[in-house]
Formats: sequence, C-alpha cells, structure tokens
Amino acid sequence: MICIAASGGSAFLPIVAMSQMAQEFGGQRQVPSLAYTLAYIGGGAGGIMMGWLSDKLGPRPPLLLAATCIALGAWLASSGGAFALYAGYGLLMGFLGNSATFTPMLNNIQGWFESRRGVAVAIVSVGPAVGGFVWPQIYRALLPDHGWRDTLVIFGVIAATIVALGALYVRRAPVPRGSSGAPARENLAALPMSSPAIMALLSAASFCCCLAMAMPFAHMVAFCGDLGFAANRGAEAVSLILLSAIASTFVMGRLADKIGPLPTSLICSVIQIVALVGFLFVASLWGIYTLSAIHGIPFIAIVQGYALNLRALYGPGIGGWRLGVVLFLAMCGMAVGGWLGGVIFDNTGSYAWAFRLALLANVINLALLTILFLAQRGRAVPRLA
Repeated sequence: MICIAASGGSAFLPIVAMSQMAQEFGGQRQVPSLAYTLAYIGGGAGGIMMGWLSDKLGPRPPLLLAATCIALGAWLASSGGAFALYAGYGLLMGFLGNSATFTPMLNNIQGWFESRRGVAVAIVSVGPAVGGFVWPQIYRALLPDHGWRDTLVIFGVIAATIVALGALYVRRAPVPRGSSGAPARENLAALPMSSPAIMALLSAASFCCCLAMAMPFAHMVAFCGDLGFAANRGAEAVSLILLSAIASTFVMGRLADKIGPLPTSLICSVIQIVALVGFLFVASLWGIYTLSAIHGIPFIAIVQGYALNLRALYGPGIGGWRLGVVLFLAMCGMAVGGWLGGVIFDNTGSYAWAFRLALLANVINLALLTILFLAQRGRAVPRLA
C-alpha cells in the first residue's frame, strides 16, 4: 500500500497545478491533462507486462525497476517542454514506474489470503487514495516557493526512495498447487460465460467506470475555480474524495466478503451515478464537498472489485496478466476521462458536457456489470436445483 501510494503521486501534480502548468504551454489545459492521461495509460499498459514479470520473478524486481524509472521520469518531465513532460509521465513514471506497483501488488496480496481477502485487497488497493490525499498537501506547500518543475523533482526523489525500501520487504505469495504438485490452473469450467466474453465485459466496464470517475476528479481544482472558489477549496475537495475513498474501501472490502464482489461492484456503480448527477447542478461550496464525499465512496472500491471478481471467477491459479489487462482498461478510462475533460472545456468553456458524458459512461458500466451478474446468477440457479 505504501509503495502504491508513493509511486502514483506524480498523477496528482497536474491536478493541483493544472493552471500553473498550462501557463507555460500556451494556456492550454490539454497539455497537463495529456500528461495525466499518459501516466495512466502507461501505468495500465505496463501493468500487463509487470503482472507477467511478477508471476515469473516475484514482485521485488519490478519494484526495484519502478524506483529507478520514477526518479528518472520525474527529472525528465521537469527538464524541458511538452515532449519531455509526456515522455517522463507516460514512459518512465507510467509504463515502467507506477505499473510495477499497483497490478503486481494487488495480484500478489490475494495469494496470501483466503478468508477476508476483500479486506486484505482493500488495504493494498487504497494506496492510490492515500497517495492522493497526501501528495496534494505536499504540492500545495511546495508550489508557491519551488514551482511545479522543482516540485516534481522532489516527488521523484522521495517516491523512488520509498519504493526501493519497500522492495526489500515485499515477498512473493505462495504458489497454489494441484494434487500432482504442479502449479494450479485457472478454473475455466465454472465460468458463467466464455472466458473471452468475461474479459471483454470486465475490461469495458472498468474503462467506462474510470472514465466517468476521472472527469470531475482530474478537473476538480479548475472546476471550483470556474465557480469562483479559491484553488485551495478545490484541493480540499480532491482530498475529501480520497479521504472518503480510504474509509469506504475497507467497508466495501468487508461487504464483498459478505455478499460477494459482484453485488458490491453494482452498489458502487449506482453510488457513482448519484454523484455525477449532482455535479451537473452543484453551485455551492458545501454542495461540492458533499458530492466529493459521495464520489469518493466507489473511487477505489469499484476498482478493487475487478481484482476480487477475477479471483472469484478464475480461482487461485489466475494469471497475473488478466488483472493487468482489466486494470489497463481502467487506467485508460482514467486517462481518457482526464484528457477529454480538458478538451471539452477548451471547446465549450464549461464542464457541463464533460459531466454528461461521464454520466453516460457510468450507466454503461452499470449495464455491463448487470449482464455479468445475471449470467452468474443464472448459472448458480441450475446448480442449486
């Protein structure tokens, strides 16, 4: 959890410092938005490779690689123009950095637990929310005196040190084995539909939910500024989203242990729809705070649900690449949502259409999860009979 919280902090700098960064690039918010986007796409794409590498070598080598690349990426992104910014965020800090923490750590922790797996996964998956709560406060303190470039270098040094130290602690989970002593295989016979269909459905659902999640989140500080509130109020709203996510993730993890991960994911999807509808009409600061707290409830819980659902469907022999694929689409959703929010604002001067698009994406997510739920329930009824 600490490694994930440390490594993912770079994505929050464009959120907090979007206006300052945009001023250096012609006033276009698309530039820091695209850096944010590339960080998530790179982290997701690299997660597939790192999930496979972690299966082969264990989680420690990917973490050591991440520590090196985070430091190099922060230096590169802070040193030049837009291309250096994109390369530092997308390739080094994303594809080779953050990718080596979230997917391998989330997959590895599931191998250590049978009972209360949902709570164990919650502790690890809350890392992005912890990082998102802590790093903006650090950035707010550093930005006035150091600017965003030096602040990014400071992040790189701190994050790389924490991840490198964490790599010395983490251990590979025991490998589940069958009766012959060979590593256990995925349980494909018990799937409620074909494996490719499940992977496509969960991947599309993860993309849609995270696209919807990112639009208000990535632009919260700028959105509050457009409503006439100080940037500090927007940063507080971002922190409130993540504080709510930290608290609710444990509740949802425990709920997943009780009623199953798929029903819990459906609940999270409905809660996010409620928040997005509210953002279309909110005008007061307290309204923003209230909606931020609601928006934070599924912020991490719905993503951890995909890991729990995959484990429940495929069994203990699940390949790490499967979680990597689903989380890659989730990261792409976060990336596209953050970028589209900037594009729509630049072309309309408002976030209204961005939030409408986010709402549509979330409704699609709910429909896809419902299809899987009905298929799973339909397979369970004949078995029970």
